[in-house]
Amino acid sequence: MEIKQIHIDVIPIADGRYFLTGEDLNGVELETYKWKKLLFFRHKESYYGTMLDEDKWGVSQGVIVSAWQLVTLFGKESFNRLVEWEWDAAGDICLSTAHAIYDAILAKEWHPDFSELDAEKFHWKLPESVLDEFHQPFWEEQLVINDRQLLVREFVAELFHHGLESYFHENETMKYLLGDKLDVLRNQQLTATQLAAFFTEDRWLEWIGLKENPAPFAIGLRLEEPPDDFGAWNLTLFLRGKNEPMLIAADDYASYPAGWEAFSDRVDDEEKRLAAIFPQLEVDGRLKSLLTEEEAWMFLTEASETLIALGIEILLPSWWEAIKNANLKVKARMKGQTGYRRSFVGLNAMLEYDWRFSMNGVDLSEDDFQRLVNEKRRLVYLRGRWIKLDHGFIHQIQEMMKKADKEGLHIRDLLQQELAAEEEADEEVDDPRAFAKIQIELNRHWKQMIKQLSETKEIPDVPVPAGLHGELRPYQKLGMNWLLFLRTYGFGALLADDMGLGKTVQLISYILAVKEQEAVGHPSLIICPTSVLGNWQKELERFAPDLRVHLHYGPNRLKGALFTEEAMAADVVLTSFGLTHLDFEVLESVEWSAIAIDEAQNIKNADTKQSRAVRKLKGRHHIALTGTPMENRLSELWSIFDFTNRGYLGSAGQFQKEFILPIEKEEQTEKIAKLQSLIKPFLLRRTKKDEEVALNLPDKVEQKEYCPLSAEQASLYEQLVKDTFAKIETLSGFERKGLILQMLSRLKQLCNHPALYLKEENPQQLIDRSAKMEKMIDLVSAVLEQEESCIIFTQYIHMGEMIQAALKKKFSIDVPFLNGSLPKAKRDELITKFQDRQFPVFLLSLKAGGTGLNLTAANHVVHYDRWWNPAVENQATDRAYRIGQSRFVHVHKLISTGTLEEKIDEMLEKKQTLNDQIIQSDSWITELSTDDLQELVFLS
Repeated sequence: MEIKQIHIDVIPIADGRYFLTGEDLNGVELETYKWKKLLFFRHKESYYGTMLDEDKWGVSQGVIVSAWQLVTLFGKESFNRLVEWEWDAAGDICLSTAHAIYDAILAKEWHPDFSELDAEKFHWKLPESVLDEFHQPFWEEQLVINDRQLLVREFVAELFHHGLESYFHENETMKYLLGDKLDVLRNQQLTATQLAAFFTEDRWLEWIGLKENPAPFAIGLRLEEPPDDFGAWNLTLFLRGKNEPMLIAADDYASYPAGWEAFSDRVDDEEKRLAAIFPQLEVDGRLKSLLTEEEAWMFLTEASETLIALGIEILLPSWWEAIKNANLKVKARMKGQTGYRRSFVGLNAMLEYDWRFSMNGVDLSEDDFQRLVNEKRRLVYLRGRWIKLDHGFIHQIQEMMKKADKEGLHIRDLLQQELAAEEEADEEVDDPRAFAKIQIELNRHWKQMIKQLSETKEIPDVPVPAGLHGELRPYQKLGMNWLLFLRTYGFGALLADDMGLGKTVQLISYILAVKEQEAVGHPSLIICPTSVLGNWQKELERFAPDLRVHLHYGPNRLKGALFTEEAMAADVVLTSFGLTHLDFEVLESVEWSAIAIDEAQNIKNADTKQSRAVRKLKGRHHIALTGTPMENRLSELWSIFDFTNRGYLGSAGQFQKEFILPIEKEEQTEKIAKLQSLIKPFLLRRTKKDEEVALNLPDKVEQKEYCPLSAEQASLYEQLVKDTFAKIETLSGFERKGLILQMLSRLKQLCNHPALYLKEENPQQLIDRSAKMEKMIDLVSAVLEQEESCIIFTQYIHMGEMIQAALKKKFSIDVPFLNGSLPKAKRDELITKFQDRQFPVFLLSLKAGGTGLNLTAANHVVHYDRWWNPAVENQATDRAYRIGQSRFVHVHKLISTGTLEEKIDEMLEKKQTLNDQIIQSDSWITELSTDDLQELVFLS
């Protein structure tokens, strides 16, 4: 049924827009589509209503239009005349006044409303032509809209203002012609007082472009600096011809071209208006011609910007453009010949400095700066150049200097500034370091030191110590030089060479060199995993038999004064990570020449007792050795650096905020670059592939051996996954992670062998129940046939015992199993026998045998189960693939097909690890969503 009568409500809403809603004459709201097309029947400005989307305001439905669209709708009355339209009070006012508003806008009756000088917003004045349409009583009528009571005049004034604003916005030509000028008004670049003082009717029309200025010239202002530092500044008016670019002083009437004199009154009027804008520069209704330094500063920083916004040409001293956006630079210049007191070493050593300041090529001493501040100078001519002194910025400088003097300048401040990649300016705002915004000016000594830190080839060459029994490869000698160079400055070192490149011999040669160079000797402390204590004893005996070595280990180890006496008589004390917490007071009692930790990843978890104890130990020089400075997370790198160079990377919280979150969560490459540059001087890493290493190692091939699950394994696997996911969504975040880790561990065990998963004490049919076991048997068979050797890694003690039993049954051989429960002496004995080829197959737990050992007798490496961290697996592989290996090395990784083992392997292949970028625990899996986790663990 066709609608014949429609009531429209017009409701002003935010941002100068209006909401229209329709009802029938019974007051029942109509669906928008039923009236929108009829109302905007011939409305071009909304493309006949097609550009108006249906919308809601409160509980009502309707359309939202701009003020210009509303003006044109009612001004042209372009709605369907076959419908009987009724309007609310606001609609009636629009119907009465919109045609007059429409005509006034098109007639360019655009005048600012300067009547309310304290108005917070710029407003267009309601034209007289609109006001003259109705008698005064009409304008004084009251309206109530949106619970707001206002006069008809106020409503119409707002409609005109918003109509003109939206007209400019929707008219591309107007936006192009008036865009900059409208921005000046809208952004309140000029106050209402300034606008009212400057603009007359004619001047406004000329400025906005609606009327041409008849004068043959434009008026401008020129400011000229004094000839010396304390003279007056000259401010003059000038005239520039419109047709010829000549420039004439406004008061040089004799030079006026013909016809200019007739417009001399315009020059006087313009000067009076300018003086009214800037009362600080006014005298007797005119602009001052001679300005003080303070007045010149105001003109340069405030008045000139306002005048430019008004379209008035300004000529300023040429040097102002170069310095107006520049700030005084603060420098801390290093003092003395070296700027470095040798008695205080390390990154926290205090440095002496003088304050220096610079701007526009002029350098100031602290005395010069303080004198100018005391004199409250703004613009200073010094050594042939002008500089500016912004008092607000100077206050910031003084506060910054107070903080810096209080905290003191440390070597770490110098290094962080010189080494860190450039940061964004807004990042520096949050930098808590006192010297974050202060340029540190290096002297010759520190420039050379920075160069040596950045380029290892610049490091001084030191002779190989006479006590070293053996030869150092060139890269190993460079490593020794590097450690000794960092010791000179008290900087800790992280030697992160690939496994097998001889970190041990580099540290031993360093200890020998220190002993030879330093008259008063103190012992060095080496901390390592228990599994490699024997290896260290043998290597020290081999390369440095003259060093006195004390082993602090075992139930009969010395305590108290006995330990101190024995340690001070030794050159090297060896101990394990596990004893650092138990015997902390004993170890702390000795003044160590150096403290070195081998397999430094053992302190990667900063909150463990062991890690905290190691990091609290004090020695003159701290050295960390590891082939994997970061296995999983950046926090591990921080923990090692907190040992070698305490405080250099900030606190754990600061490091988390500045690097861990931006890199691990947001993958910000600039943060990676900054961290690389900060740690590079204190981290030396070479790989077997580096040209300078040139090991000439034999080839190595890594092969993945895919093993299907047995029917027994598959059934148990599916049931475990199903049971876990039935519980997973009912748990809290912490409980959820725990359940996921438990499931992952049990799935790993199940992929190895069902008997491991079921915890069978004396399992039967060991080989037939697991394809992995079958493949391992095949591999060992081939090794034995070729009279070669292999090492087999597993994470589980019970799995190792089953492998031992299976190999015994199949080949009638006893396979030794090195794990954490073996005493040190037995470990050392087994390693020696294997290296002497007294048995061909060696079984190792990944945790006990994955680091620190030399097992080059093996040319096959079997990873029976996967450690979901390539770095850890590579460490284990490098037990065989290292210096001393002369045979082709074959690495076998057993993977259960269709399971999470295969899927995680694919993910790791694709994943670009942080370890690759900056120098991997399975905890990342617990962060996966339930859907992603299901995709990972469900059988495929």
